[in-house]
Amino acid sequence: MDFFHLYTAMAAAFALAVAGSLAAKARPAVANWLAHGLSAAGSLLALAGAAFVFSAGPQEFALPGGTLFGTVTVRADYLAAFFLAVIGTVGAAASVYAVAYSREYYGRRLGSMAALYAAFLLSMLVVVTVSHVVAFIVAWELMTVTSFLLVAHEREKAANSRAAYVYFVMTHIGTAFIMAAFLLLVPSSGSMAFADLKAPAGWLRDAAFLCALIGFGTKAGIIPLHVWLPEAHPAAPTHVSAVMSGVMIKTAIYGMARFYLEFLGTGPAWWGAAVLIVAALSSVLGVLYALMQHDVKRLLAYHSVENIGIIQLGMGGGLVFASAGLPGLAGLAWAAALFHVLNHAIFKSLLFMGAGAVLQTTHTRDIEHLGGLIRFMPYTAAFFLAGAVAISGLPPLNGFVSEWLTFQALFALPAALAGLTGKLSAAVLVSLLGLTGALAAACFVKVFAMIFLAKPRSAHVAAAREASGLMLAPMGFLAALCLILGVLPVPLLGLLTRTVAPFFGEAPAATLAAGDWYAVGFKAGATTGTMSPAALVALLLAGALAAAAGYRLYGRAGRTAGETWTCGIVPNARMEYTATGFAEPIRRAFGAILLPKPDVVVERDPHRYFGRRMVFHVKITYVFTELIYRPASRGTVALAHFMKRLQTGSVQLYVGYIMAVTIAVLVWSTRW
Repeated sequence: MDFFHLYTAMAAAFALAVAGSLAAKARPAVANWLAHGLSAAGSLLALAGAAFVFSAGPQEFALPGGTLFGTVTVRADYLAAFFLAVIGTVGAAASVYAVAYSREYYGRRLGSMAALYAAFLLSMLVVVTVSHVVAFIVAWELMTVTSFLLVAHEREKAANSRAAYVYFVMTHIGTAFIMAAFLLLVPSSGSMAFADLKAPAGWLRDAAFLCALIGFGTKAGIIPLHVWLPEAHPAAPTHVSAVMSGVMIKTAIYGMARFYLEFLGTGPAWWGAAVLIVAALSSVLGVLYALMQHDVKRLLAYHSVENIGIIQLGMGGGLVFASAGLPGLAGLAWAAALFHVLNHAIFKSLLFMGAGAVLQTTHTRDIEHLGGLIRFMPYTAAFFLAGAVAISGLPPLNGFVSEWLTFQALFALPAALAGLTGKLSAAVLVSLLGLTGALAAACFVKVFAMIFLAKPRSAHVAAAREASGLMLAPMGFLAALCLILGVLPVPLLGLLTRTVAPFFGEAPAATLAAGDWYAVGFKAGATTGTMSPAALVALLLAGALAAAAGYRLYGRAGRTAGETWTCGIVPNARMEYTATGFAEPIRRAFGAILLPKPDVVVERDPHRYFGRRMVFHVKITYVFTELIYRPASRGTVALAHFMKRLQTGSVQLYVGYIMAVTIAVLVWSTRW
């Protein structure tokens, strides 16, 4: 089967999923299995298409039939194939998960939700494969509209409706900038086909770069354009949240890569510097805001902002190296960014699925009300822990590999930025990336402990039970991928060097072969050597087996079960750390950024022997929301009220407005 037939088969699978779920809307179980089963099949076909491209080379064909805007070409080069693989991997896992998770939506518009979900996946596949400006914008809008409707699925909840509205407004602001970026390219190209697009000269080229950064950056969720993301992800159904966070925001990374690597070509160093500044801001503030959250899905949404920042660090470094004429280092930085695209898609989808399993059984997203779930949901806890270790950038899981590659690229910045600027830039960015990783680890210690460890903090946990097999299977699959890509990253690194080779030549592959930069390095005295992650894991396993064998041969079994010693008092949930208390030291350390506002409520307890009851709340200040979006919102409302006063309903007054404007235009045109 050639790529054309694979592509049409995957499109047909999703189209049948949409049609079948709408046709079977009256029978929720049929719509559920039909839509999500076909969506899983279409996602697997996307994976097969990506594999075909990497084995047979880039593919291209024209869509049959003429269109109003001319021939639309489908082009799958290595870059498109890589993103096809990302979409296919997460789409297949999320679709299987959705079969079990969506049962709670029986009788709650399941048919329309399943149809929109299938159309959502199809739109992303089209976004990364079409090679025509108009077709790209249409697919981009389809992706936006379907995801908007999915966010608003439970529209009876006011918070969800507001989240969908904010998402719709922000994403269309981003679309306006994307269209502007394309419109700046089309006049100098004379065509809307991607193959013909070329950058204009002078300041128009810089304007196209900035428009692409703002437009795609809005969809990616970079700070300060991120305000929709922590609102929309918690509102959507969990399998949709997994796809939005794991895949949808990566289509924006694909758009940036197309512009920066193909359409605009090598630019000045300040392009990379601008991306690096935005990246550092997004990564550090994203993880700080995540640490302050108690809603687990909102917390995961802020971690998407953080990880987009890490991806942007690699992309920004690549732009700086390219401007300095260092294709090997540029390819390394871009490979690190693309590796983290896949890694984040895998572990973030896994974490959202774990959060969805907890939400389905406890009916709460507030981690302050959970605890002790590891006894009731051991498999979910294990898979969630794997995702938590991966997102924290700890070995031997996949998050460590891509973050280590990013570290290596940032360490090399002095090669592109000479003098003190390069040294300071490298030091600051490496430090901020290290800080981001440390804060992420602290955040997931909090999350895992508050959800799965210690004692239950509320009655929500009383009826908790393990998730179904159809939910556990995709979580186990993604957790296994986290381990495989962490221990054996070399095959994927080979694919990534092929992905960036069309833009940087063979230099990235030479850098990989010469420097062995993916290995874990050790130094003992004057001897320097390397040990691969696979060898390190094998050594650790051998040590663990040796310890277990020694215990079996010489140890004495003895086990005593009992409550933790607390001076004769049986411990209870009130003695545990809360999420607020756990985050307090970090909140104090970064108080100048977070601007916390504590609030203590003292209530009289009706019991005469127990005194008063105190409730402690703390809120943080979202700086960009307060400085940019709230003033803009107030200004828009004030302008609307002013314009409303002009609408008096008097025809004579409207004629007067027209005359006044006409006179003003005549006076201006004659330069009186």
